[in-house]
Amino acid sequence: MKVWRGRNATPLLIIWVLAVALAATVHQVDEIQPAFADLFRPAYYIIAGVALLVTWKWFNERAGGKVHDRRHGDRRHTDRRDDNSES
Repeated sequence: MKVWRGRNATPLLIIWVLAVALAATVHQVDEIQPAFADLFRPAYYIIAGVALLVTWKWFNERAGGKVHDRRHGDRRHTDRRDDNSES
């Protein structure tokens, strides 16, 4: 399933299906044990936060249009090797 700039959206779909399934499971346990409703309420926010974070990272890694170059952060400064000024 190619969606975003020809990339595969299957990992994104899997995360959202797992998030909905986990939220449904938490809801089912909440229906069975209503005394724990206040305890389970933050779980929905955590599940949604993790799913949104993963979604943001999925879109962010594929945005920008720059080609991944491992040498981009080269700190060796090869242009300074011939500098023999000793201070």
